[in-house]
Amino acid sequence: MVIPLLPVLLSFEGKKVAVFGCGSVGKRRAKKILKSGGTVDMYSKNFDDEIIKLKDNNKNLNLIKIDVSLLSDEELKNIIADYDFIVTAINEEINKRIVRLAKELNKFVNSSTKVEGVNFIIPAYTEVDEVIVSIYTKGKSPLIAKHIRIFVENYLKSNDINTISYIREFLKETIPKQKDREKILKKIFEDEKFREELKELIRKWENNG
Repeated sequence: MVIPLLPVLLSFEGKKVAVFGCGSVGKRRAKKILKSGGTVDMYSKNFDDEIIKLKDNNKNLNLIKIDVSLLSDEELKNIIADYDFIVTAINEEINKRIVRLAKELNKFVNSSTKVEGVNFIIPAYTEVDEVIVSIYTKGKSPLIAKHIRIFVENYLKSNDINTISYIREFLKETIPKQKDREKILKKIFEDEKFREELKELIRKWENNG
């Protein structure tokens, strides 16, 4: 039976992450984890100029030169045991092996290829005005995920979230019932002319403040 995945937002601050492989997927996922405050040890036979430059500018990234395919299961398990999260992005054969070993050690593990047992996904996501939206197609279509991300970004940019946030906080102080506040916000959200006039008033107030 396949256990369904539950979407969550996670901070990697204080977490140790092993990334196996220095290809495009490994580098992309390592960058996202570093951005979230994690410490990343990357294991690979070779490192390109891009990742070396990133390491020079990020104290939380360590590069460990090693041929993972030459390691025994015991050697791999000894490495994996030291981490909170595992990302494997080499090839299907090695990915399957690392996922199996990581699961035996009850670790969160992610793979660049579709491997049974993966329990940790880093989906495509976007953030606009502190609103975070993630898209995961279960590997069926990264292209569709990209187009959804762009659509969501354009939608969020066309609707001033900060303005609605200002109004919501003001209504909390003046309208006691949540249902009444919701009705007012709905009317404001649907009235584009009112929103534009209100944004202009807020801009004037901020500039004069």
